[in-house]
Amino acid sequence: MEISKIGFYTGLCWSASFILSMLSLTNPSWGLAGNFLGVLTIWVAGVQLRSFQTLNADMSEPWGVRTRWHKSLMVQLLAALLCTFVQYMYFRYFDNGRMLTSMTEIYSDPANIEALKQMVPDYKPEDMIAMLSQITFSQLTLNFLVINSFLAIVLSLPTAFVARVKNVK
Repeated sequence: MEISKIGFYTGLCWSASFILSMLSLTNPSWGLAGNFLGVLTIWVAGVQLRSFQTLNADMSEPWGVRTRWHKSLMVQLLAALLCTFVQYMYFRYFDNGRMLTSMTEIYSDPANIEALKQMVPDYKPEDMIAMLSQITFSQLTLNFLVINSFLAIVLSLPTAFVARVKNVK
């Protein structure tokens, strides 16, 4: 299996995790499944990379740490790009303001207002809600692209660890 295919399958896992997390806005039990699937992507990508490494016939010795990390980083960055595309499509065509409504409820809750005022003394809920309502799909997508890219860098390290092979014959 090629690196791009591994990245595609890992991206599908990321995307499914995101969709389950968005479903948890209305039904909280989906959130646990989304989080589990998000963590499972490390194992999915690592096992597929290990399989790719052992099936590669022209290799005389296992990949080094740097090579494993580089390949796992490529896989995770491809997954981040696919997931960012899915996130854009979700917010553009399916969300219909559900996330904004949930965030507005969170920032308007009296208990949360008190906690936020302790952290930020100048906090005003109406300013936060006005800012949230002005976010465009492009800005949201760019924000998710940055977050997903950072997450890909972080997840590539445990993925490289899972992808290690002890003996290749």
